[in-house]
Amino acid sequence: MPYKAFEIAGIGTVTIYKRRGSRSIRLTVAPDGSVRVTMPYWAPYQAGAAFAQSRTAWIAKQPRPTTDVLPDGMPVGKAHHLHFRADPLAERVKTSVRNTEVIVSHHPSLAPDDVAVQGAARTACYRALRNQATQLLGQRLAQLAAYHDVSYRSFAIKRMTSRWGSCDQYHNIVLNLYLVQLPWDLIDYVILHELSHITVLHHGPDFWQRLEALLPHARTYRKRMRTYRPTLLIAEPAAAVA
Repeated sequence: MPYKAFEIAGIGTVTIYKRRGSRSIRLTVAPDGSVRVTMPYWAPYQAGAAFAQSRTAWIAKQPRPTTDVLPDGMPVGKAHHLHFRADPLAERVKTSVRNTEVIVSHHPSLAPDDVAVQGAARTACYRALRNQATQLLGQRLAQLAAYHDVSYRSFAIKRMTSRWGSCDQYHNIVLNLYLVQLPWDLIDYVILHELSHITVLHHGPDFWQRLEALLPHARTYRKRMRTYRPTLLIAEPAAAVA
């Protein structure tokens, strides 16, 4: 699905998606506070940006969670690190995703923790994660499915706030793009978890028996997964609660 990100005064980063089959422009504020516009494929991106700007007052009234500040040098997936660069010639916040870096360029008058700078950084990090997840997770899913002689229908990457993956009754598997932030053994756990749903859709005893057949001590991995949450700042597990 084609998309572009815009920096809009009073709002921050707005990501505009073009979707085939859409007949109208739709504005949403996700649980993580990100602003998204979905619009018909044929409509110009500027129309979506203008629509979001016209709804500035409505957006301001929506619950906006306090988000963690993304620090300089933060790892982004398996291949990138985030870097902020002050540029006296920068007229607006710009981003680029290179071989090993996610670079956010901004005027020296703006600090790295500025809302606009952080919003642009998040959008660029999402782009880097999606590219990595599509390639790396897709390859690993295919490898594990072939090794365990399991067939699935399709594979997709989505940014989800509460689940690491899903598998429906038609054997379509979806993996969270944040998954590429986790250690490889936990990535394998999630993939094998979803592959187990090819045989057993629910989470009853027979499901865990199936998963244990593919991954011994699966419940140990399950406990470790609970120390993580789907977010950009995921390099270190959250502290366990006694």
